[in-house]
Formats: sequence, structure tokens, C-alpha cells
Amino acid sequence: MADYLFTRQFLDELSVFEKSASARDLETLELALAAIAQNPNLPRRMPSFYDPASPSYLYRSENILIHYRVPESGVVEFLNLFWPRV
Repeated sequence: MADYLFTRQFLDELSVFEKSASARDLETLELALAAIAQNPNLPRRMPSFYDPASPSYLYRSENILIHYRVPESGVVEFLNLFWPRV
């Protein structure tokens, strides 16, 4: 299990997400964050090419997209949270 950090941007997005999310969406997010922290090299992750000096990845779980990076061994930094806003 890796240590994990949340950027200010992620926390801001999480706050907005929680206001409109269903219980299922919250559970989906919780399970996805736990899976990434457990193994940041998940097979379904996609490189985001956001910053070549510090590679980051996108991971989709149902309708939620999580942007994260591994700045050092054993640490996961969650950068952004994306979901359909209606």
C-alpha cells in the first residue's frame, strides 16, 4: 500500500463531487482510490502525458476518471477528479 497525497485541486473537485454524488458514485470513487493506492501500476491505467518529467496517469472506474502520478516510490499523488456534470 502506497502513501497517498491529495492536491488542493483534487480536494476542491472532491468537495463539488460529494455534493451531487450518489451513494454508488461515492463507493465507486472510494474503491478506485483504494485500488490505485494499493497498486499504482494498475493494468487499465492510461498515461496522460501531462508532464513528461513527472509522468501521470488516468484511471477510469465507471463514470469517474482519476488523474494521478507517482512522484516517488511508494507515494501516489491524486491530481484531478473528473465526472459527468449534469
